[in-house]
Amino acid sequence: MFGTAVAFVLLAPGAPVPAQPPVAAPKADRFKAQEFARIVWQVGDQVALRYAKPVEMRDLMRGAIRGLYDECGLSVPDRVNVALARATGATEIVEVVADVRLLLADKPHLRGPRALAAAINGFRHATDPACQLTSPRASAFASSDMDFGIGVELEGASGPRWMLYQAEYRAAIGQVATAGWLGPIPPPTALASPATFPWRVSRVIPESPAQKAGVRPGDVVTHFAGTEITAKNVDELFLKFALPHQTFDPQTGLPREIERALTFRREGVKPFEAKLKSTPYTPMSAFGVMRTAEDKWDCLLDREHKIGYIRIGAVEQNLDEKVGQILADLERRGCRGLILDLRWCPGGYVDPGVRIAGLFLPSDVLIAKMNYRNPQLAGNQPEIRNTFGNNKYTKLPLVVLVGQETTGGGELIASALRDNDRCVLIGQRTVGRAYIQNIVDGGFGGLQFKITTGESLRPNGKSRQRKPDSGPLDDWGLRPDEGLEVPVTKDKSLELKHWADLHSLRPAESNEALDFDDPLKDPFRAKALEYLKQKLGPLPAKK
Repeated sequence: MFGTAVAFVLLAPGAPVPAQPPVAAPKADRFKAQEFARIVWQVGDQVALRYAKPVEMRDLMRGAIRGLYDECGLSVPDRVNVALARATGATEIVEVVADVRLLLADKPHLRGPRALAAAINGFRHATDPACQLTSPRASAFASSDMDFGIGVELEGASGPRWMLYQAEYRAAIGQVATAGWLGPIPPPTALASPATFPWRVSRVIPESPAQKAGVRPGDVVTHFAGTEITAKNVDELFLKFALPHQTFDPQTGLPREIERALTFRREGVKPFEAKLKSTPYTPMSAFGVMRTAEDKWDCLLDREHKIGYIRIGAVEQNLDEKVGQILADLERRGCRGLILDLRWCPGGYVDPGVRIAGLFLPSDVLIAKMNYRNPQLAGNQPEIRNTFGNNKYTKLPLVVLVGQETTGGGELIASALRDNDRCVLIGQRTVGRAYIQNIVDGGFGGLQFKITTGESLRPNGKSRQRKPDSGPLDDWGLRPDEGLEVPVTKDKSLELKHWADLHSLRPAESNEALDFDDPLKDPFRAKALEYLKQKLGPLPAKK
């Protein structure tokens, strides 16, 4: 049991408590608070075992307590820190966490699963900001946070807000246990919509039903199933719209398509309705110059000089196969040089990223070094070499475009090519993210916890990771080659990304002209074309 001296420090009526006046907790609440603390401890135990650096359980629990107070907009009282410092052994530390939960029992920001989310996300204070809770993905795709099965994401309905909504919904319908939750479980109809009102589309995923219907980011959903969405009915309609996004045929057990009738408003355009079915689809994440009538990408950017262009989005499973098919088509058309655009690559799955780099590298060359705290664990290989390349494109002149949003897997591809002298880098310095992360059970609501288990290094052994104390002169991320930096303002960078997004979403049958169609309007591609033309030299004489 919890030591009486520590219990007195936290719960004595005479002690000032910023969170709430101390009250005698009912036995059921005390039990729930202890249950809560044990769940936090169990997840922390998995973090301590797997985290990239040694971390003490006391420090993780200190982070959890801070997470609870942060969520309420409060500072951790000194007496709580004293109690935690005096606690000896796991049992007493767990009881301190339980007492803190009771002290904050009436805080609305900690209702239901929110307290567990705040505490477990508080582990970042003892580890790093990349360690955090995440919801089970709506699909198996790296590019999708929550697309409701139709390729649309709404402002607000992503990240922690969406994650907690899912947990509350599952608890309300009895799908998940509510261990450690204080207070009553609200019915599904009482849940507040995580999507901001009005419903504004924040993202459309290429190749999805929404993209094919012409939906764009910024569009506002005004009606659902013929009913106008208002501030009064938005919670009710979101529940019907979002959960679940699939039903199953009782005879076959297979997913059954659900059709959603949505009316969209867009500035300068007449309101339009789209009937979107939750049809299975594979997001498109390799883009070229223009879509063909067959809804494929023509990737020859400069037809006269035979310069190809491939832009990579999220690194999805099997993306390397699609890139290989594009390269084969470019080879048939006499491609003499290639621009590989990684400016807006957010990373994704490691294996296809490694294989994309391997397409341009000789066999067995080093692609990345891996630095793990526990290299002896299964799967923790110390380095990755190219066992995937077919040696077909090892001599193809190559320019890689990088920018301030090139992240993780995009940086891995770029560093593998640059350190093996297979390309030049043009653009701007990259994000600097190289943490290797794995998933552990989040302990509640079907949620998962992303934990940093190591770091990937460049083939030359340098770190790509930008640390919290890294300065502008420190060695993190990737810099463009000397003389090949593209100085653009932040506003111009945002504009270019917007152009590229619209270009990705333009339906194949559309004749709409877009700014991204002209590479000379894009200073990155303009510089890459200039560089490759000089490198390739005069055009071959026509026979």
